[in-house]
Amino acid sequence: MSRIRERVSGTFAFLRATAATIPQTSRSLRRAPGFVAIATLSLGAALGMSTSVFALIDAMTHPNSPYSHVEQLFNVRVFGNAKISPSAKDVHDALAGIPGIAGLTTATWSWLDVEAGSSVSKMRISHTRPGFFELLGARTRLGRLPSPDDARQGKVAVVGDDLWRQHFGNRSEIGDAHISIGDRVYAIIGVLPPHADAPANVEVWIPDVEQPNGAYGQPFVRLRPGVTERDIQPQLNAIMKRLTQVYALGPGDRPFAASLVTLRPDPLTLRDFHRAMIGAALCILLIACANVSALMLSRGTVRRRDYALRLALGATRGDIAREVIFEVGALAAIGCVAGAIVAAWAVGLMTRATPVGMKWMGFAEPQWSLRVLGMSALAVFIAVAVAGGIPAWQASRTDPAGTLKDSSGGNTGRVSTRFRWLVMVELALSMTLLVGASLMLKSVLLMSRFDFGVDTKRLLSVRVYEQSLGPSTTTAELIRLNREALAGIRGAPGVESAAMVSPCVFDHPMVTTDRTVEGGKASTLPQCANVSTDYFRTLGYSFAEGRDFQEGDATGNGAAILDEKTARKLFPHESAVGRTLKLGDLASRVRWLTVVGIVRDKTVGFNPFPERGADSSEVLFVSLPDSGRGFWHNFAIRSAPGAQGVQVAVSRALSGVLPAQAFKLIVPWTETYDVQLSEERFLSLVFSLFGAASLALGAAGLFSVVSYLASMRMREFAVRIALGATRENLARLVLREALLMALGGTAIGAGLGMWAGFMIWDKMYGVYPVDATALIAAEVTLLVVTMLACLVPALRAMRADPVSVMRAT
Repeated sequence: MSRIRERVSGTFAFLRATAATIPQTSRSLRRAPGFVAIATLSLGAALGMSTSVFALIDAMTHPNSPYSHVEQLFNVRVFGNAKISPSAKDVHDALAGIPGIAGLTTATWSWLDVEAGSSVSKMRISHTRPGFFELLGARTRLGRLPSPDDARQGKVAVVGDDLWRQHFGNRSEIGDAHISIGDRVYAIIGVLPPHADAPANVEVWIPDVEQPNGAYGQPFVRLRPGVTERDIQPQLNAIMKRLTQVYALGPGDRPFAASLVTLRPDPLTLRDFHRAMIGAALCILLIACANVSALMLSRGTVRRRDYALRLALGATRGDIAREVIFEVGALAAIGCVAGAIVAAWAVGLMTRATPVGMKWMGFAEPQWSLRVLGMSALAVFIAVAVAGGIPAWQASRTDPAGTLKDSSGGNTGRVSTRFRWLVMVELALSMTLLVGASLMLKSVLLMSRFDFGVDTKRLLSVRVYEQSLGPSTTTAELIRLNREALAGIRGAPGVESAAMVSPCVFDHPMVTTDRTVEGGKASTLPQCANVSTDYFRTLGYSFAEGRDFQEGDATGNGAAILDEKTARKLFPHESAVGRTLKLGDLASRVRWLTVVGIVRDKTVGFNPFPERGADSSEVLFVSLPDSGRGFWHNFAIRSAPGAQGVQVAVSRALSGVLPAQAFKLIVPWTETYDVQLSEERFLSLVFSLFGAASLALGAAGLFSVVSYLASMRMREFAVRIALGATRENLARLVLREALLMALGGTAIGAGLGMWAGFMIWDKMYGVYPVDATALIAAEVTLLVVTMLACLVPALRAMRADPVSVMRAT
């Protein structure tokens, strides 16, 4: 009982001491509004930036599903092949008889051209049956889900998050948005959240009441609570065995099989640049902690006499330490409010700025969850412990006797040594982030200045995959389809010119010239393309010598055109025009082609590896009849100035020529470049935000510490003035102290920044992590900003009045 009473009394004593500390902490902080503002803004910025990164990483590693109880949802994948397949009703009835299945619906998939706005893309369409979204427990982020009346009318569609962002600018209202598939127009009534496309990357859902008997589609099931996929799989195997016995009876038939595929979105693996973002967030947090810790140490130095007097009057060292911890805790509490505002702003900025094409890299819309809140709470606890632990320990070690013997105020510059290492840590971390931001900004600058050599703004690329036409398609049919496709494209509204490009067919992987017979270079293997007339006019090539392809070249003996560097290599001492070459070795029986022209070197294609130097590959163009089946044909298109909806017009023209199963892709000619440039800009934005935040925090920390140190040395400055020192000498004294800390931080941070740069190297364009320009830019920026931050303390030191200071002493 006595021990219990002791513990209870000790608890009450602690609570009374805590209650007494709170008003004292409040009064102490109210006396220093500048200190409170800098400290809380530092913690708020750090907590807000780190929380936004936590929210992004959490969305990647623990993606939320838009479906309720997604762990119970599965897609039933049915495999097999028979001349007579089971109907949708057969599969539905068989699955409905499994006791562990609580609900069942069906959908069918197809790849179709979808016109959205002024563009057209090949997308996966899902025709859903009644009750589909109800079974999934889906919700929309915009609009509504389809009703039974919508399904009967068949004129509405629900779209995915990616489609809405890419083709409708992620606007906040659906309005009159619609898509067109073939000759049918569908009004968009809802937009699903991210991750609703699992497991088949569906982008459009169209409600459909029909149940085709000839196709069993893709069943979706919801399992009963407590039932797992292991419980269902044996029953699925038994059903597939029965279907095999009924339908798969022919010699070429394959037995039916089925498996359950979860609708739970897959977590994404963190890559180096993701870890770099996490590291940057932690660096910001450490800078803020070091900033507050240095402020508290400086504040503790100023208040040493106060602490000593209180200790002499009976206060314990625990009371002093508790007051310091409470001050940091109060600052952290206020900083959490500011951090919530910063986090909401940063998350919104990331959400708006993230390109749709970066989804495959693991970037998703940041999400709030208990994990994010837990990590943020842990960050707050760490901030309080780190920022308040050392100052509390330092304050509790105050010696009452020694301190009270000293006069008020400091008289030496040696006191700054106890803060110098903290400020250097801040500036070193800031320098690390600035180097990363400088590298990414240089990367974006280099990529944005990439010169294609021609005007690519009005160029489009159409790729037709011929494998999708089926193995029964003959070469003659392919030639006819490609010619009709080219004619259809050229006749489409808004098309200025167009040309066809197909792969070259080599007899052997080499090119032989007539100089080989004369003892010249035996062979070479350039990049080769079989192009139609108007190709060079469409792309904007100019001729250095000779002529363009003519209509008769492809139907006659054929012709060849080289670019300048290839001509110099194959025919180094003479003009290439009029000479001959063939696509094979000297012994092959393929035809000899006459070189009819030389085009000037151009870089129409995007060079993703500028560190390897300029594109020096040899390029050969030929004009030949299509010989043999290729895997693809490409069409280059230049739209007319000011033309709108050219992609849609070209798609419709091709749909009237090519079979329905043909797979075609219509994209801007610079699509690869545009996607990579958007990725570079996003990453540079993220790291620039971190770099700017770290720079502001580092400058604020240096300013605060130098200000406190200058205020403590006012007596020393007054004495120096009385002894003949000029005020400029005092300013240089303060700035020199700040410069030493800044130089020490930049020296350490430069090495760390170059080491950390290798983590984001694979996302940089034309920049090596050890880059002198980026390093110098980061160092100069940090030094200039920190020196500007210290001008106010230097000016204050210059105003030291010897008479006033000595009277106060």
